[in-house]
Amino acid sequence: MAATKSGTEKNATVFARYWVQALQDPDADTDKSNSISGLEAFIYASKKTAAFYDSQKRLATEHAIFDDTGSGQPVREADGRQGALLSNITLLRLDKNQLVANDPAKRELFTKKEDLEQKIDSLKFLKAAMDPEDYKKQLTALLLDLAKVQQELDR
Repeated sequence: MAATKSGTEKNATVFARYWVQALQDPDADTDKSNSISGLEAFIYASKKTAAFYDSQKRLATEHAIFDDTGSGQPVREADGRQGALLSNITLLRLDKNQLVANDPAKRELFTKKEDLEQKIDSLKFLKAAMDPEDYKKQLTALLLDLAKVQQELDR
């Protein structure tokens, strides 16, 4: 992840300021999962950076990019592949989830929940190359496991 798309954009950047602000603003949690992912913080900071330049009536001198597939081709927005890994990185837990993560008795369950969510996301990524029945069977099993873990966390 970088605040600028090339080495020629050398002016001071404001992207980092908004990246930090994303970790302090519950509005950055766009999927309302009570946690802020790397992708949510990136999107928040990118939008705030663009708004900053617009409000100042200045030509934008930074264009944030990321590459989470290792392809060497950074992008400015998530698509089918780019953004999948970045969205799985939890930067901050909010409210109840933060308390659960700090409770040793529930920490293991919370880690299992995050692992199941990552497996579901990975499975979705592989869907096109899978047999539809096999995909449905695996997804159903993962969703049932996730529901059981969530039920335990809610107790």
